[in-house]
Amino acid sequence: MNQGSSKLFYGWYVALACGVGLACGIACVVTYTFAIFAKELIGEFGWSRTEVFFGLTVSVITVALVAPVLGRLVDRVGPRRMILTSIVLQALMIASFSRQTDAVWTFYARFVLQTILALGTTHVAFTRVIAVWFDRKRGLALGVALAGLGVGGAIWPPYTQFLISTFGWRSAYIGLAATILLLSFPVIALVVRDTPQSMGLQPDGEPAPASGTAAAGPPPGMTVGEALRTTTFWMMLAAFLLIGLSVTSVQLALPQLLTDRGVDAMLAATALSAVAVALVFGRVAAGWLMDRFFAPRVAIAFLAGPIAAILLLAAGASGPFAFVAGLLTGMAAGAEVDVTAYLTSRYFGLRFFSGIYAWYYGAYSLGAGLGPLLTAAARDNLGSYTEALYMHAALLVVAAVLLGRLGPFPQWRAGQA
Repeated sequence: MNQGSSKLFYGWYVALACGVGLACGIACVVTYTFAIFAKELIGEFGWSRTEVFFGLTVSVITVALVAPVLGRLVDRVGPRRMILTSIVLQALMIASFSRQTDAVWTFYARFVLQTILALGTTHVAFTRVIAVWFDRKRGLALGVALAGLGVGGAIWPPYTQFLISTFGWRSAYIGLAATILLLSFPVIALVVRDTPQSMGLQPDGEPAPASGTAAAGPPPGMTVGEALRTTTFWMMLAAFLLIGLSVTSVQLALPQLLTDRGVDAMLAATALSAVAVALVFGRVAAGWLMDRFFAPRVAIAFLAGPIAAILLLAAGASGPFAFVAGLLTGMAAGAEVDVTAYLTSRYFGLRFFSGIYAWYYGAYSLGAGLGPLLTAAARDNLGSYTEALYMHAALLVVAAVLLGRLGPFPQWRAGQA
């Protein structure tokens, strides 16, 4: 299949389809609906905030343990097959929460099983698709695809609150599962392909190699073991662990923080959506900038927003100022998974991209699970979020310092291992 130079490169359709998949994936859905359902579970079963948020911790610990295995599997069998299977399993697991009882251990068991079965709907699979389809425009393409997380984040909180208010929280789980399945499965099945070569195309829509050119071998890059032996790998791992811990904690605490300050529940859910709207802008802007400037510096620049937002919230911001803080927090998207994926591809190559990137996704997810749990515990014990917010701001400063110490990108060449 060839395309004329006047036609839009098919890879951009793939990027948009990946955006839909990510918007409906477990990482987006759990992040942006967890706090909404948590209020209902606390009211229904009398669980504490800490007990409820421990479910998220169980989930991310599972991610940290399972993600490297999934990454190797994606590298071996291809992402499309993993994504489609996981979409179906994810919908079934979300629907199963409608049968939740007051036995809290079954709540945790559901999260473990959901995480294992639905992990193929995460960045581990989708970012490999984008990294293979694009090279020169990889940053922008990642930004476009991963902006789907922001779109989903803008939709899921008010949509979930509407389902709960109209049908009750049990039926809301079923409605959410059906919506996810109907939106994402057809789009991925019809549009996404693992490589541009499978459609007779080249990355970025470049002309095909001249006839007689030797067939390309596997893409260049380090093995997982080689990556683990570099200082760059561990500095990045620490940075994104801290970013995941702090940014996600603030995002999930925002609805409760606002309701504590007298804001209506629906308005508080809308504030969480404001975070996601800013995330869309942050991802696309960061991606575009990474194609033009040194990516670690771009990441550091985008961390300034959430640091300012967290300090604003710690100082007692409410009303319009809390919405501004939410928007600034969303800008952390510029230093989150899209930057992680871009840096992984540039520092370690594409040959074992998913296997290496899965370590970062696991670390980020571990931080994203532990942070809200610790933040909820601080709120329960101290009566406010103030102390935890100041700590999150400090951790983001440390992350920025680590990113600032990363060196130049290697020059990968075809056939280079």
